[in-house]
Amino acid sequence: MKEVVWVFGVSASGKATLINSLVSNKLAKLIKRFGWQNKKIIACDESLELIGGELDGLRKKILDTTPKLLDKSDIVLIKWQTVDSIANRPQRLKKLLPEARHWIIELRVGIDELVGRLPKKELWTNYGREKDLYDVEFKVVSEKLSELSDEFEIISLNSSSSGSYELIERA
Repeated sequence: MKEVVWVFGVSASGKATLINSLVSNKLAKLIKRFGWQNKKIIACDESLELIGGELDGLRKKILDTTPKLLDKSDIVLIKWQTVDSIANRPQRLKKLLPEARHWIIELRVGIDELVGRLPKKELWTNYGREKDLYDVEFKVVSEKLSELSDEFEIISLNSSSSGSYELIERA
C-alpha cells in the first residue's frame, strides 16, 4: 500500500533531518519498524523548501506534487507547517488519494534542547526569545494534532539528540 506521511513538530524538532535521513536510508532500524524495507521513500521537496507562513500560497503545490511522487514511489514524506493545517492540506490530500495510507509522525524534543537548536536555524533572528516561540508552538502543534486524531494514525518519536527516534506513548 502507498503511504503519505506528514512529519509534525515544533521548530527545530528535526522534521527535515528525519525526512532526509529516511530518504537516504540512514535509519535502518526505523525503516524496519515502519515496514519500509525494499520500498522507495521520497520527500515532497516543496514541503522542505517552501517554509514559513508567507509561503502558504506556494505550499498548495504539495497537493499537486504528492500524487505524482506517489506514482513513482511507495512512501511520500511531507514536512508539516502550521499553514498546512490552516489550509486543511492533510485532509485534502487524504481525499485526493483515498487508496493510500495517510498518517502522522510527531517529533518531540525537550524544551532545553530546542532552545539550543533554534538559534542555529537559518531563518531564526529573535535571539533570546526562543522560549516565547515555544510557548505558542507547543500549543499549536498539540491543537492541530488533536484536530486530526480522529482521521489519522499518529505516532510520536523522541527526536532529541539522545532519543534515537524511540516511540513515545501518546497521552
